[in-house]
Amino acid sequence: MAEEARKKPAKEEESAPKKKGLPLKTMILLGAVLLIEGVAISAVFLLAGGPAPVHAEGSADDPAVVAEQPSEVLVIADKFQNTRRGRAYLYDTEIFIVVANKYKDSIEESIEAKRAAITADVAVIIRKAEPAYLMEHELSTLKRQIRAALDQRLGSDSDGKPYVQEVLITRCDEYRADG
Repeated sequence: MAEEARKKPAKEEESAPKKKGLPLKTMILLGAVLLIEGVAISAVFLLAGGPAPVHAEGSADDPAVVAEQPSEVLVIADKFQNTRRGRAYLYDTEIFIVVANKYKDSIEESIEAKRAAITADVAVIIRKAEPAYLMEHELSTLKRQIRAALDQRLGSDSDGKPYVQEVLITRCDEYRADG
């Protein structure tokens, strides 16, 4: 009986069909369909031509637009001292303001005429500044205080809006001054 049991599964294995590898007909058919699609899409793009040409109209020639464009003006580049931490620190500072292009020349003349007063205002602001203000990532407290001082010194336009749109502190590097 043991021999018969061994022989029966062997006969069933022989009678079962062997599994084939990959379905060759399906793969050939799929490859042919992909090839036809690729050729069809390429032909459509080649026959359709390129994109329509684009012509930009320049608005920079308009004097009103150019006059309202922002412009940066250097206000001061100097070193100021702060001793609020108990030690003397020098702050190498560079401050710009953003003004409308139509006011740029008059603001530059006004800054030059009031350079000493503006320098004194900025020096007082930095001398009085808390150490935390000087360590802010965006220096927003200093910018706000400097803008208020500049608005007071430079005035406003005929509409009552201040000339200064924004204060940019591009450099405020700290150096120990007492060794």
